[in-house]
Amino acid sequence: MAGVSLAAIGLFSGCPGDPQDSSGFPEPSGPWERALEVDASVGAFLSAWGPSQDDVWAVGGQLATVTDDGRGTIYRRMGGEWAASDVPDGTPLLNWVHGVDDEVWAVGNAGVALRYDGSTWQSIDTGAEVPLWGVFVFGPSDVWAVGGDAFDRDTDGVVFHYDGSAWSEAPVPELDRASAAMFKVFGVSPDDVHAVGAAGVLLHYDGASWTQEASGTANDMISLWGNEADDIIAVGGRAVGTIARWDGEQWTTEQVGELPGLNGVWMDPEGRATVVGINGAAAVIREGFAQVDEDSTISFETLHAVFGLDDGTRISVGGTLNSSPPYTGLILENHP
Repeated sequence: MAGVSLAAIGLFSGCPGDPQDSSGFPEPSGPWERALEVDASVGAFLSAWGPSQDDVWAVGGQLATVTDDGRGTIYRRMGGEWAASDVPDGTPLLNWVHGVDDEVWAVGNAGVALRYDGSTWQSIDTGAEVPLWGVFVFGPSDVWAVGGDAFDRDTDGVVFHYDGSAWSEAPVPELDRASAAMFKVFGVSPDDVHAVGAAGVLLHYDGASWTQEASGTANDMISLWGNEADDIIAVGGRAVGTIARWDGEQWTTEQVGELPGLNGVWMDPEGRATVVGINGAAAVIREGFAQVDEDSTISFETLHAVFGLDDGTRISVGGTLNSSPPYTGLILENHP
């Protein structure tokens, strides 16, 4: 999608493939509180990630129309306070941020990819011309990004890989349906990577090639997260919340009628997944598909992503994405 998806696209701290110790991890609780609200001069927030509770990034930006490239914005939370960070001139809307320790990447419209070098953000050419919706980092020489023009069903989603020196497009399998974009990518290990996209497309990378997995749905799947190779949750659905759960062998999918379309998911070390979406939807998914609804304190704005910190704090970002641009943005925090 050349601009922001109106119900699109969350992520989790810690090193991929090295889950946190789940002993005593806080139960999701406490109220969601507005930590930051920004006006149309900034735009909406679409993703958040950070290596620790003392250092968190949030990215997003503003559009003139839903089909333009927009302009990007980056905020950083240090010492519990959010503040704007410098963005390279000409940076379009940024859709996602992820990293490992000091290796941090953000991707966005017009194929942009930014890498943080410890002091500034630098643009690294990807060769992509379509929006990049998601990025996942294993390390300095192993980064995945996915994207595509979600408005054009005659095009296919794209997958790109960074090997430490350059980005290159990875071959993807011929799909069993029309699907214009891949929206998010998540990996348990470098040879166990999943990606989700439009029309319910789910892909898996085994270290050698990408293959399509049966999803059991034609609904757009927007985001995914997990802790182990046999417990991953993907969420989506534009009008009705759709949840797919991977058990290591297959995906099982359900529509959750109590929830509107879902955009973001983050799973804590105990396997409890926080999901967020349209109209301020927020819930915790426990074993299977059992949900416990949460009050996000908002009703008309969209929550686009959710991310968890080591101390149990959860952060959700979004804004007025359910209306036409220009957007305003907000960041919610939930402290245990």
